[in-house]
Amino acid sequence: MNPVRFLPILIAVTLATPQGNAQEIKILDVVGNLYSMDVKTAETQFIGSSGLQTHLWSAMAMNSQGKMYGAYGRYFAPYQIYEIDPNTGQATFVVQTNLIGIGGMAFGPNDQLYVINARDAPWIYSPIELHILDLVTGTTNSLGDTGLIRMQGLDFREGVLFGYSHETGLATIDTSTAIGTDVNPSFLGPSGLTSSFCFSQSGALFYVDTFLWMIDPNSGVFAFVDRTSLPSLWAEAEFIEGPNDPFALWVGGETDGPMTVHLSGASPNANIAIAWERGGGVAGPTAIPAGFPCAGTLVDLTSGMQLLTVLTTNASGEASTPPQFVPAGARRTVHLQAIDLSTCETSNRILIAY
Repeated sequence: MNPVRFLPILIAVTLATPQGNAQEIKILDVVGNLYSMDVKTAETQFIGSSGLQTHLWSAMAMNSQGKMYGAYGRYFAPYQIYEIDPNTGQATFVVQTNLIGIGGMAFGPNDQLYVINARDAPWIYSPIELHILDLVTGTTNSLGDTGLIRMQGLDFREGVLFGYSHETGLATIDTSTAIGTDVNPSFLGPSGLTSSFCFSQSGALFYVDTFLWMIDPNSGVFAFVDRTSLPSLWAEAEFIEGPNDPFALWVGGETDGPMTVHLSGASPNANIAIAWERGGGVAGPTAIPAGFPCAGTLVDLTSGMQLLTVLTTNASGEASTPPQFVPAGARRTVHLQAIDLSTCETSNRILIAY
């Protein structure tokens, strides 16, 4: 990513108009309020309350039928599982468990519910165990100790279980042995008090603390999207599929070393322009003027943006740049955004953060 080699894009400023099909994350906070979050802007809207706010909510998961379940309770006492109405946030009791430190849940193959539990909660460095939870009886089958601590959040991607530890970062968890493996031992992302993450159907990984981030599942590296409009303490999040997969952009690797740019949710076999700019926080909307591809398309970059490259997606609407050395000076100064030249839809904007 040598800036001097990139061609400038001629642009002009105009009024903002919506672009593309909005996608959604449903996210539950620790006091039982359900919200909808825009995956492109991090704008957050209140949906409704669970009606249970005496204790804390610590986890949420959605099965293949779209039913959402949350874990509710207090330390030193077994947690209860409730079904959460995704349209109102209202909670309905399902079953009592024997677990005292549930920190994340995810439905796996055949809608089997996997749960991580802090065995010695509320001790912050308690061993984290993996269980299978029966939603009919409340009984659990312990699969073993993950070997990780301070874990929050679980989600599956193509049969692989991912978790996030505030001590080691993104990890995979073997569902046969329960052993957790750090995706990248040399990297640790942000470590907030609470956090949550979820995959889109095409593999874009969204992470929420007080900010919205994109994580590269292969390297565990974070890219900053935006500050959430309602900073809160989160229990867990679930990606809600829309008519189209979100057009998502993220990076793999860190500055002062080889990095790649990844995208998903674009048009199949299409040309995708990736633009970049240096500096600035709030930017745009900026429009491409007449005479250029996608004239009138609004982007979230400034009028000083430049063209990084043009990629061609595969049949699944995915593409990646070859690894290329990126200097340390790009860290927290360079923004990227992609434009689908066949539909003129734009991706999320990211800031290279690491």
